[in-house]
Amino acid sequence: MSSALHDRFAGRILGVATQHGKERVIGPALMKVLPLSVYTAIPNVDTDRFGAFSGEVQRTKDPLTTAIEKAKYGAEVSGMDLVIASEGSFGPYPLSPFVSCNEEILVLYDARDGAVFEHKFLSLDTVFGGEACTSLAQVTAFAQRMKFPEHGLVVRTKVNWQPGDVQEKGIHDADRLFSTASKLLTAHGTVWVETDMRAMCNPTRMKVIGETAQRSAKELACICPQCGHFFFRITGAQAGLPCDLCGWPTESIRGYTRECRACGYSAAEPRPDGKKVEQPQFCGNCNP
Repeated sequence: MSSALHDRFAGRILGVATQHGKERVIGPALMKVLPLSVYTAIPNVDTDRFGAFSGEVQRTKDPLTTAIEKAKYGAEVSGMDLVIASEGSFGPYPLSPFVSCNEEILVLYDARDGAVFEHKFLSLDTVFGGEACTSLAQVTAFAQRMKFPEHGLVVRTKVNWQPGDVQEKGIHDADRLFSTASKLLTAHGTVWVETDMRAMCNPTRMKVIGETAQRSAKELACICPQCGHFFFRITGAQAGLPCDLCGWPTESIRGYTRECRACGYSAAEPRPDGKKVEQPQFCGNCNP
């Protein structure tokens, strides 16, 4: 362990700015790598004020800025000087629009000097979706595809929530699901059902947050070979991973660039997973 890493983190308490149980996967991941004394969820921290997946509060800023503001807010309400927060986004995978992806951003904020250490991770491991249903049979089929009841559901009148609309969140019970859906179907003839993307309601997302935390901790502890400072982080990516069928350079990542924040030294490295070729389905030549 570098002396700089020890000097900054040794014996400190890590506050996790969450109301959705994320401390269960974030705290242990950082404790394994950093010389912290303990971690704890910050009580009474309203992170939904920065945006809610179910639509009651719209996120108004980009994910990184939102994560930074969450962490600083956690420090403000708790008085703690080392706080970590996360922000997730879901949507189509850029290289294959019919595939969903989950991007998680973790931000570690040190209020002692205002330092921010961020990490971003994109995963194709998602349980994410929504559907307008006109029958209980359709609701049942959607729920089964979304791995209900382990993964919670949200039920409301229509796709976009508006003030005054009926909405039930965190549904993990079949009786509650069918009762809520039946009432809305009777009243409106249709009902919108979607996955509840809050971490404590979506085990798949919680797993991705945990993996993001592990990667973030590993990157924080990565030492610059030039000056010995920590957080020798990835700052860029090079596309061009060749297609396994035709050899054409795809848009997939073939390597990364690491850079030291302290001295500016940079170096290239291959993909950490050892992947050498890409599947033809992601090739612009084989699958234009």
